[in-house]
Amino acid sequence: MNLEQFEDLYAQLIALTPDIQGVALITNEGTVLFQTGETVADETIIGVAGAAVMRLAEHISAGLAECNMQEITIRCHRHAAFFAAAGADTLLMLVLPADTDTRPLVEMVANLTNALPHNK
Repeated sequence: MNLEQFEDLYAQLIALTPDIQGVALITNEGTVLFQTGETVADETIIGVAGAAVMRLAEHISAGLAECNMQEITIRCHRHAAFFAAAGADTLLMLVLPADTDTRPLVEMVANLTNALPHNK
């Protein structure tokens, strides 16, 4: 994904979920490729933590043999950090108000990221 595609994705996400406070695109190795808005923590922490959390979720899901890992959400008092795969080698982090129901975002993010040219 390039910067123009990221900005387009961000615009589409905001149109569908205006409560989004920040967005980051992170590689599976933990590098933040692009970010916009409020991301709550510094870039290095976001990247490493996001990649580690997603790998752990994938491992647990595979071990249970009951589901494929689709997303993980971390909530604190004020914010929720929603992580979902955004292609084979990247994940998307959305920062939202803590009371946001992130379950509908799973399909929405999958549809938007699957429509990107690199995912076709």
